[in-house]
Amino acid sequence: MNAALEHAYKANPPWLCAFTKARQEEFAALHLQRQGMEVFLPKLKYRRLLHGEVVWQIGPMFPRYLFLRTHENDAVARVRSTLGVVKLVAFGGKPAVVPEEVIEILRDHCKEGVCVAGEPAFKQGQKVKILAGPYAGMEAIFERETSQKERVIILLEIMASVARVKIDRNQLVAASLSD
Repeated sequence: MNAALEHAYKANPPWLCAFTKARQEEFAALHLQRQGMEVFLPKLKYRRLLHGEVVWQIGPMFPRYLFLRTHENDAVARVRSTLGVVKLVAFGGKPAVVPEEVIEILRDHCKEGVCVAGEPAFKQGQKVKILAGPYAGMEAIFERETSQKERVIILLEIMASVARVKIDRNQLVAASLSD
């Protein structure tokens, strides 16, 4: 590497992407940071059905991947030998560079490194499945939203008649997604 390129690299090193061992993103990030590397591990807060209840969980936005940059030239060897890391993502034998703009966009959308999955959007007449509560497992038809952001009205068929039920939107998923 010539002197001008080496100086530019050290002044503003590129973002690289590391492929980690399964469920060891945090572990790998910690060990990379201990080596003086800048690490970005964007996370996603999402809802999930757990033991019949809808719960919010936080996990990696990109499971098994994290972003890093370092001012050192021996990054490939150091990253590859870091606990929790499998390898640097590479194409044609060269580490893949992640554009700075991509990292900035992710950081802008993630408060303190955590992005929140949006509220589920349903359309009038759409089939939905109820995940939790007294109607768990039943299918219904989405009717409309209410003035309370977290509540919606669904049409539920009960004993050969249709009942309007107000329910927490986080207890619903699109019927096609629940299979």
